Amino acid sequence: MSQAVTLKVNEYALLDFGQGRKLERFGGVVIDRPAPQASGPRRLQDWDADWIYSGTRITDGEWQKRAADVPASWTLTIAGQRMHCRPGKGGQVGVYPEHATCWQWVRERLQGCDHIDELRVLNLFAGTGGATQAAVLAGARVTHVDAQASQLELARLNVGEEGARFIREDVMTFVERMVRKGERYHMVIMDPPSFGRAAKGKVWDIRSDLQPLIEYLPRLLTADCRGIWVSLHTRDMLAEDIADLINQVLPGNVIPLQLGTQTADGRVLEAGVAATWQDDSEPSTVDTPASP
Repeated sequence: MSQAVTLKVNEYALLDFGQGRKLERFGGVVIDRPAPQASGPRRLQDWDADWIYSGTRITDGEWQKRAADVPASWTLTIAGQRMHCRPGKGGQVGVYPEHATCWQWVRERLQGCDHIDELRVLNLFAGTGGATQAAVLAGARVTHVDAQASQLELARLNVGEEGARFIREDVMTFVERMVRKGERYHMVIMDPPSFGRAAKGKVWDIRSDLQPLIEYLPRLLTADCRGIWVSLHTRDMLAEDIADLINQVLPGNVIPLQLGTQTADGRVLEAGVAATWQDDSEPSTVDTPASP
């Protein structure tokens, strides 16, 4: 059964949700944007936001700001990490609060690895670099792969140039090349979209491409691998579906997770699913996550 994982994280707050939208505070800036999973009524009578996204996640909407002095970019601390925010295409702001669970898992899994001379992490569909930053802070060297230039730009700001190598490339193309070269990693993280386009006409479709990508995992891992994280934001798959795909190619301890963020009054807004893998002989570190 999936396990609900929700975190209250520093300067982020889910203020309210309902009627297909959510109201969030990122640092000192309040955002009103679509959330298809936000069913039911809102609890707050008035939503007073600094930035409002008028479209939906799957169309090209527009951002509108309340006043001229509302910042176009800013920073906040979330789950102990400093991250850059700015309104972007598709209603995104550069920080995905539900990923704080992943960052915590990364830090915990990489603790105590001083005996490994070069702790190597591969982050695929790596986005704006929250998980990459977590791994670098834990002492790893990270290969950060994403096909979108805007995501890589924010990732460089969030992580810096020390400890990470940033690669703009189609993920499957990169993975196939690493497999041919025999490259191995102590941890693999991936957060693929449902659908995406890369350079040279490359297309990612989770319905046809996720399973082949997961089938490459045994050929990417070191013998002393610290774990695998796979998260999705599609309604077409359950956390148990991801766990099953991993189980088909790797024996070990696989845990399905339901990701979400939580309001002050205890309501949870679902925000994707995930599964973690680690060696059977090691205890899990995600059963009872602590708030950062």
